[in-house]
Amino acid sequence: MNRLCYLKNAFSTIMGMVIILALTSCSKKEVVSDEPLMNPSDTSGAISDGATVGSENAGEAGMASSDLQTVYFSFDSYSLSTETKNQLKANIAWLKANATAKVQVEGHCDEKGTVEYNMALGDRRANATRNFLVKSGIEKGRIDTISYGKERPADSGHDDTAWSKNRRAIFILLSK
Repeated sequence: MNRLCYLKNAFSTIMGMVIILALTSCSKKEVVSDEPLMNPSDTSGAISDGATVGSENAGEAGMASSDLQTVYFSFDSYSLSTETKNQLKANIAWLKANATAKVQVEGHCDEKGTVEYNMALGDRRANATRNFLVKSGIEKGRIDTISYGKERPADSGHDDTAWSKNRRAIFILLSK
């Protein structure tokens, strides 16, 4: 009888530990994202349509140049529209006129989506911009790229206006 009570107590204790362990170690973190699912490593469509260019000056981390324009993207897009390509021609002309200049293209995103997703999207935005420059005659070695994802917003607001300012690729002049 004593042995039976001992076994029941041991079984109850073990089952209690298993339940507690299961509840604490198997908790699922909910990931909320408004952005559609997309393969972060897909860069096959890097030069297509969908972005606009603004007049924001470069110079967040390097030397400022009012001649280099910031490129703004549509939601969940890393495509370059015909209008954007035409506006980027000013950056291309400046780079050709300053043949020793080296730039960095920073890819940025709005706050929607996960850190990992936005880092990949920012990388695609920077690379799409660089690829267009390279196809237009700028040496690839003169253009570095980096993604900051959603970590460096231009506007810290939480609305469509702020988010549209954060979906961008910035030109930073590294050397002239």
